[in-house]
Amino acid sequence: MSAAWVLAVEINGHGQPQQFLRIESTNAAPVLIRWDVDMEQIICTLPQGTMYWVQRTRKLNEQSWEPWSKGIATNGTLRVAVRADRIPPGFSLVPGGLFLMGDVLNDHNEARDVHPVWIDPFWMQTTEVSNGEFADVLQWGLEQGLIRVEGDLVVDSRGTNLFALNRYDSEIAFDGKQFQVRAGREVYPVGYVSWYGAVWYCQLRSMKEGLEPCYDMNTWSCDFAKGGYRLPTEAEWECAARGGYEGRRFSWSDSEFISHERADYQSRTNVWYDASQTTGFHPIYGQFRPRTAPVVSFEPNNYGLYNVIGNIFEWVNDWAARYSRAFQVNPRGPDTGTFKIIRGGSWYTTAERTTVAFRYMSARPETLTGDIGFRVARSRAVRGE
Repeated sequence: MSAAWVLAVEINGHGQPQQFLRIESTNAAPVLIRWDVDMEQIICTLPQGTMYWVQRTRKLNEQSWEPWSKGIATNGTLRVAVRADRIPPGFSLVPGGLFLMGDVLNDHNEARDVHPVWIDPFWMQTTEVSNGEFADVLQWGLEQGLIRVEGDLVVDSRGTNLFALNRYDSEIAFDGKQFQVRAGREVYPVGYVSWYGAVWYCQLRSMKEGLEPCYDMNTWSCDFAKGGYRLPTEAEWECAARGGYEGRRFSWSDSEFISHERADYQSRTNVWYDASQTTGFHPIYGQFRPRTAPVVSFEPNNYGLYNVIGNIFEWVNDWAARYSRAFQVNPRGPDTGTFKIIRGGSWYTTAERTTVAFRYMSARPETLTGDIGFRVARSRAVRGE
């Protein structure tokens, strides 16, 4: 991409590491109005219809710029989300913007309807929800009388299955009073949680921390204007997993290949882009069930997210549906459906199911298996808007 105009802005307020944003456009100069630290955004003007690209670096070096977001100026004002001190602990800012959603590499039939999507900035948990985090919230919900244990299941007041106990590779047990994590497994991702259980976790954690809950537990619908925890939409998940890069197979930018050095998955020699020197389950994490890695493992992507590839499948909020090829703004899927979507692959899946475009569209929301977990998101409300 050859840009005619470049605007570079240094952002290092509120104790954040020094970094720079570069705004490029092809046919007009971006004019800085102000760098608004309190509102966490850079505001500048561009003529309507102008395409722009935002890049980020921590070193002013021609080779060190990485993609941050892109878009088209629609009203003459460009607002670029940046990092500031209000990012919740354990979360990263996903700046959103315009990206191509779907499989441009034609690996997966169900993702081949590539389409442009606009995503508003939001916060994404840097890791999958861990056993320790999940058990802590379950305990609080139990003490509040909002959930209960029936045999080997955690259920809500209507008997909806939320979480499975006492499976042969379970990592959370219940002794009649307390939920307890198997020793040494506190920082591994939780599994055996249904979509309903992931939603209940979001709801309970919001209530526990005094945030406004997002879900109507009678209809399971999500109010994205609320500030509490929620599941990411499928589009948010893919935008976050790509880390600002487009046209890539995985969440890293330097290779189209996967190996056990980069992710926890099941390696097979019949997938041409599986370049692992070791085959089968991961040589370190695959020795015992469940074959998961700690939630902080391998290198994070450009947005600071760990394990978006492999380790454990992640529930997203959407009901399953085929893609539309039309341009969409903050798509949230259909209002009803039979199946939910899981993304990212797991320790059990082979390479073709670990790409950032792969979507498994046949997961019933009550499903409880050891290779499905989740990570949470929060809508980002900017003061003054």
